[in-house]
Amino acid sequence: MSTHRLDVPQLHRRLDTRRRELGLTWRGVAQQTRLAPATFSRITNGHSLEADALVTLLVWLDLDTDIAALIEPGDNPLPCPGCGRAFQPKRDGSMRTHPCQKAAE
Repeated sequence: MSTHRLDVPQLHRRLDTRRRELGLTWRGVAQQTRLAPATFSRITNGHSLEADALVTLLVWLDLDTDIAALIEPGDNPLPCPGCGRAFQPKRDGSMRTHPCQKAAE
């Protein structure tokens, strides 16, 4: 069991403050961070989020200074050859399976 928990309401407050300072909608924040809009719905509803999404938001909020040694940039999203939707490749560079590829099987 973890000894620490993410204060999701506090994260939401900080994100919302920064979002308003920049004059963005939540969709605009999603576009800037390349996170799914559903991520922000989860945060708004007090749900936790995956570690990579949290790191992305910490960088966006400029709160990553003390943990910079643990953060590395991710690969740029690639277009799916079947549907064109952007996706994050696996760490080994291979493709993830999309619903468009599963339907073709």
